Amino acid sequence: MGRSIDHFYRIAGHSVRLRFAGPALVPTLTPALAHLATLPTASPALTICIWDSRSTCTPMPAPPWSWDVRTTRGDIVGYNDAQIRTAFHSTSGALSMLDCSSDTGMFWVRDANEVPLFEVGAPLQSILHWWLSDHGTQLLHAAALGTSSGGVLIAGPGGVGKSTTALSCLASNLAYASDDYCLLDNTPAPYAYSVYNTAKIDQETLLRFPHLRTAVDNLECLQRDKALLFLWRHFPETIIGGFPIRAVLLPRVANRTQTDTAAASPLEGLLALAPSTMQQLAGAGQAAWQAMTGLVQRVPCYHLNLGSDWLQIPSVITEVIGRVG
Repeated sequence: MGRSIDHFYRIAGHSVRLRFAGPALVPTLTPALAHLATLPTASPALTICIWDSRSTCTPMPAPPWSWDVRTTRGDIVGYNDAQIRTAFHSTSGALSMLDCSSDTGMFWVRDANEVPLFEVGAPLQSILHWWLSDHGTQLLHAAALGTSSGGVLIAGPGGVGKSTTALSCLASNLAYASDDYCLLDNTPAPYAYSVYNTAKIDQETLLRFPHLRTAVDNLECLQRDKALLFLWRHFPETIIGGFPIRAVLLPRVANRTQTDTAAASPLEGLLALAPSTMQQLAGAGQAAWQAMTGLVQRVPCYHLNLGSDWLQIPSVITEVIGRVG
């Protein structure tokens, strides 16, 4: 095996080094983070060591646990404590671990050619979630749109219109921080950081935005997967690193042309954010719940009633930001 390959990123102000044991996983795991790339540093805050067995001819040692102790989120019961975090995701075959005492993560898959779409679109999610949570921020399942002076989170389960809402704003004055996952910092005031520059959309949504078809990275897989776009490659001017959060919007499809908003309660905002966030993030618990509760208690929540004329969406969101900013 040759020398390791290092890539450096700055995530929410923290320097993160991805240390690859070989080149096989580099093109798979780095595009989603490309907008956060930064210069190398000798002392990164977090280092994640990455390899696959097939290309490196280095198998994973047999784990000391049995696979029946794994939860549906991937948590390995008995191997998660204040120092060590562990998750195994059966759908991706990926093992993620974090040693909190040394700020060192480990990510392994059997074969770099078999990494599933969700891992390509949101790579190293478990490790980043664990480490960033320990450093005062919380990964959320939400889209984030705005400007440097303020923006909104778009929250809700899959299929409610988060991606349609986010993509409708690409040609507007609103910049794009996330489609699926963003990072929440509640101190001193709610702030959203971008983590991944990807968008994942189904074929029906892609038909609404035909100009995006040339930006789809996985056209050959659309019969079985969603379309995956790395927006930094094609629309770098639309990506923003973060902004103060002014409101949480809860999209829902309205049976009319016009898009508008209606007041929503903090509880409705929490119920739009929390279930999918808690279900998707290994180890998410009380800290995640408190972070989301704190957010909806500090910023207003609105239903975003999505009309059939999606060109109206950016102006409606801009009006909300101006109203509450």
